[in-house]
Amino acid sequence: MRNLRSIVFVKTKNHFGPPYMNILIFLVKILMILGVILIIGVLFFSYLKHLKKTRYPNWKFPDYVSVGYAEYLYNKYIKRSIK
Repeated sequence: MRNLRSIVFVKTKNHFGPPYMNILIFLVKILMILGVILIIGVLFFSYLKHLKKTRYPNWKFPDYVSVGYAEYLYNKYIKRSIK
């Protein structure tokens, strides 16, 4: 039985087993890490959405700034600080 086991199983760095098991374990570890990262990302963005709904329900992010408004802000803040 000992001889058969030494033929079928190859000694690897960490354990005895078929050589393809190391690759399989490595791929499973990568998939598990990606799954954990995705779960953390979903929880984080869900919390951000919860904060937006509860604390800032009507907040709108401006898609653009008009040229007139930019000139008004420039004259109000920047030009005043240059003088």
